[in-house]
Amino acid sequence: MHGTPAYCFPAMQLRIQTEPEMNISPLRLLVNRTIRTLCPALLMLPVACSESGLTIRVIDPLTNVLPGIVYPPAGDDTVRVARGENAVLQFVISADDSVAAMTPVLRSLKTEQGTSLDKAVLGWVRNVQASHAYVPAAPDALQSPSGEYPDPILTDTTVSIAAGGTALLWLDIPIPADAEAGLYEGSVRISGLKNGKRIVADRQFTIQVYPVTLPEQSLLVTNWYFPDKFSFMNDNESVEDDSPAYWECMRRLVETASAYGQNVWLLYETGTPVPTADGKGLTFDFSRMDKTIEFLLRHADVRLIEANHFAKRSRNGWTDPFWANVPVPDGKGSYVYQRLPHDDPRVQRYIAAYFPALQEHLRSRMIDDGSGRSWLDIYTQHIADEPLNENKTSWEGLARQVKQAAPDIRIIEAYRSSSYDPALIDILVPQLDEFVWEIYRTMPAGHSCWFYTCMYPRGNFANRYVTLPLIKTRLLHWINYKYDSPGYLHWGFNAWGANGDPFGDVSAPANDWPGGDSHIVYPGYRKLYPSIRLAAMRDGIRDYDLLKMVEARDSIRAQAFVNAIIFDFDRYDTSVSRFRQIRREILDFLEDMH
Repeated sequence: MHGTPAYCFPAMQLRIQTEPEMNISPLRLLVNRTIRTLCPALLMLPVACSESGLTIRVIDPLTNVLPGIVYPPAGDDTVRVARGENAVLQFVISADDSVAAMTPVLRSLKTEQGTSLDKAVLGWVRNVQASHAYVPAAPDALQSPSGEYPDPILTDTTVSIAAGGTALLWLDIPIPADAEAGLYEGSVRISGLKNGKRIVADRQFTIQVYPVTLPEQSLLVTNWYFPDKFSFMNDNESVEDDSPAYWECMRRLVETASAYGQNVWLLYETGTPVPTADGKGLTFDFSRMDKTIEFLLRHADVRLIEANHFAKRSRNGWTDPFWANVPVPDGKGSYVYQRLPHDDPRVQRYIAAYFPALQEHLRSRMIDDGSGRSWLDIYTQHIADEPLNENKTSWEGLARQVKQAAPDIRIIEAYRSSSYDPALIDILVPQLDEFVWEIYRTMPAGHSCWFYTCMYPRGNFANRYVTLPLIKTRLLHWINYKYDSPGYLHWGFNAWGANGDPFGDVSAPANDWPGGDSHIVYPGYRKLYPSIRLAAMRDGIRDYDLLKMVEARDSIRAQAFVNAIIFDFDRYDTSVSRFRQIRREILDFLEDMH
């Protein structure tokens, strides 16, 4: 953002922006508050300190701030939120001279009565490359002059900027469910070194917390995670399964994902086969699987477990039939895994032995929350990923055997065939561009229809690539609401390494992956960094609950709100200012009904 002007205000106006009110005289305090009331435009302008040479502007956090492009400050930088969601602000800092080791701090955030909010995440937003020019491209795809796009939020580093350069700061404040409603005034202070001397600059902001309390999250959300990528969280050294390092990485991953709205968890572990005494059959040891489920129940919000697929395409061709990967006794007291067709007697014997044992084991383990539910109540099973019309018969052959062996185990699948048998699948998850099909408009009793996105759909469909406007990521969950879809799935939470460095080129041309499709978090040593896309997704998840609250009071009004933004599966109003207007109307409506 070269060429950004450094604005200077008269000294008194600067102090309005930079001095904490506890240190201001009563007369000046009265002047400050009068100016805020009568001249709010002052707070929308860039805020600069003539001594520091830093300019701090508030930019709506749904704006992707691309390097080399100057953006106008937010027209209204008051953040309006309900209790139980997050208030997010984005600051663009520019300098008239080079500044080193910049560090941010939230100085204060309180109401006029003194009630404060003191928990916040502050981080510098880093740019990443996205080189893959996927097709068909979105008509509103972002065009970065440098090929770089903002995404990871680094919460444990300082930043330096050159003269005329910029830095992007992210402030994320969780609003407790019991927070006092009202207007909170706060300030962020940026300190750094300029010509070896410490400088500081402040920027004030306001958050309006409505007397509206969000309920517990109701949308079901899963991002598939990959423990085989934990080496990226371990200085590129391998992480052995079930080791202390493995569980530390798991804890970091699960806690991060849970904090951003994930409540459905992929389960890789299965019952370990144990040959019978005669070496001709198998029993099963569920202890390793149990350890993971117990871990998830301790460390995350767990609404569902989704057990991983046990079948794949026979030769990995897209239309090939599905073959199951099953343990087969070798007659010598052990077993070997083989990939076999669904009608092979060895597959049939395995399914007939394994799934009844699994069902009864899950039924015997209780969730320790006083609900009286067992693990079976939260367990779902994948068969094979993305069945098509061409290979649906083999998928159904496997699913039918599972249902016959264990009728109480629900089946979930990312499903791409144009028809389905409701006796064989309980949770259908079509791709968003196929979610438009009429077969998904009405679900049989006891069934539900989610949707997923991945490297597709493209064109104008909402997705969560780094090259798409952030509002399209947030609107994914407005689509959930509009089309009565209670869940969302994405395959790529942390599939790092397609191009080596997860912070480098986040697309993968060889795999036809658009930028950001493979991961929405970034690795540090035994930690994870969130992204601005993950924050937008989390906030969209909570928008879903706001719309549900409106629906409970006035279903027609709820539809009017969502219809003002979502016109069709791939047509939306992506104006950020219009979105903020509708969000404000939703909060005002709920406040009036309070």
